[in-house]
Amino acid sequence: MARTQRRITVAPGIRREGNWLVADARIGSSRDPHQPRDSKKFPLGDKTKAVAWRLTRIAELLLETPNAPIRGSLGADIDLWVDQLPDGKYKRDTTSIMKHWAASPVATKPRHDIARTEILSQLNRWADAGHAINTRNKRLSRLRKLYEHYDGPETPNPTDKIFYTEEPTGVARDIPVRIANVILQSIPDIGRADRGEPRPSFSKGKIGLRIMAYTGALPSSISRIAPRDLDLKRGRVFLTPRRKGKGSDAAWVDLLPPAVDAFRAFKDAHLFGYHFSPSSMRKQWHAAIERATDLCARHAALTGDDTWLEEIRNLPHGCTPRDLRHAFASEIYARTGDIRAVKELLQHKSLDTTTRYTKGAVSSRVTAAISTAAPAFTDVATLPAAPNARVKRADTMIGAVR
Repeated sequence: MARTQRRITVAPGIRREGNWLVADARIGSSRDPHQPRDSKKFPLGDKTKAVAWRLTRIAELLLETPNAPIRGSLGADIDLWVDQLPDGKYKRDTTSIMKHWAASPVATKPRHDIARTEILSQLNRWADAGHAINTRNKRLSRLRKLYEHYDGPETPNPTDKIFYTEEPTGVARDIPVRIANVILQSIPDIGRADRGEPRPSFSKGKIGLRIMAYTGALPSSISRIAPRDLDLKRGRVFLTPRRKGKGSDAAWVDLLPPAVDAFRAFKDAHLFGYHFSPSSMRKQWHAAIERATDLCARHAALTGDDTWLEEIRNLPHGCTPRDLRHAFASEIYARTGDIRAVKELLQHKSLDTTTRYTKGAVSSRVTAAISTAAPAFTDVATLPAAPNARVKRADTMIGAVR
């Protein structure tokens, strides 16, 4: 009877078969026949070469299949979870948010093998890359939802005890209206063409950004506007409640003249129900800022007036289209002083939220108040000449203050 050949493991992924060393290079579970794998034989004395070949080959297999999620990994779980979600805005938002986790280093690891420190490291890398606080918080929140979906809300997971980053409350995010207009004018009027289609005579992104600038509406709110919600003859629009459930009630809102023009272009382009992509609008906005900066620089070189250039260089850090909402709120509040009207226009539930949006206007009002009160503190009348030295010394002090 033939004797069975023994298989002895001599190192991770290296086994001995008879007079040979066999190196196995694979990705994912050894029980999954669909995962990439390879093997090679080496003489018994070439253990170092076998280990080196295995590590090199694993790296090559990873590069050969960068977009294929490993079965049982976080990337595969993300795909399965997103596919199970019902169609709608939540699924679209989740797809957009979770694609960043799917492209991160932790996506190749099994979900239960991911440590809390690895998630924190990824969040810190996004912070160093300039991703907004709100964006990082959304990604953390949606990853937590994934763990709760698979394991239940009571099961510990690596996202537990990771706190959301608080938004800074003392930073004004508004943009000067004239600078916002220059940036909007720097966006091309002609949009991009889909594959095999002629180039349209209008830019969907520019229309959406114009509506945001002149109404303070969010892209999601603009997408929900129906033909019956527009009354351009009277210059008004019907704003439906925000789906978050945290906004104010629906109401008809009067429009500024530029907003009427923007909505007329919106209607002519048949954009009712169109889903404006925040990422696409952000790219378009950043490109427009660069063009507007060059325009302001040329203006400063020709006229010597560098106020425009200074204003556009002092835009909020990481300026995004959402800052147009802050600019609209600050300008309305600065002109009217009516914080409640601004609250209704932005569909906020709380005045505290509206106050955060109008920090730029509050700063301007404080500056105006100081300028108005300055004469009362500087126009100090000179006392008449006094007979004693003590009064003379006081008169000298007042003169010094003046």
